[in-house]
Amino acid sequence: LDAHNRDILEVLLKEKAFQATDFQWQSKLRPSFRSDVGKGVTHIVSNAKFRICDAEFDYGFEYLGNGPRLVVTPLTDRIYVTATQA
Repeated sequence: LDAHNRDILEVLLKEKAFQATDFQWQSKLRPSFRSDVGKGVTHIVSNAKFRICDAEFDYGFEYLGNGPRLVVTPLTDRIYVTATQA
């Protein structure tokens, strides 16, 4: 995945995708993690989400496969976009 991340950065820079609203940025699978520790709650509340284009999915700690063995290509990126927009 390190090579894929490097390639994504090269594309973002080449396409001058500097805004969060740019399609080149929006079309990438973006994980985020939020935690409500210390905000008046009596227990730790946290959630993880994955975003791509205008879709947002909660991550419920499902098995996502063997990530280190996954080969990510530009086709994989297009499939993520197509599957989430279907």
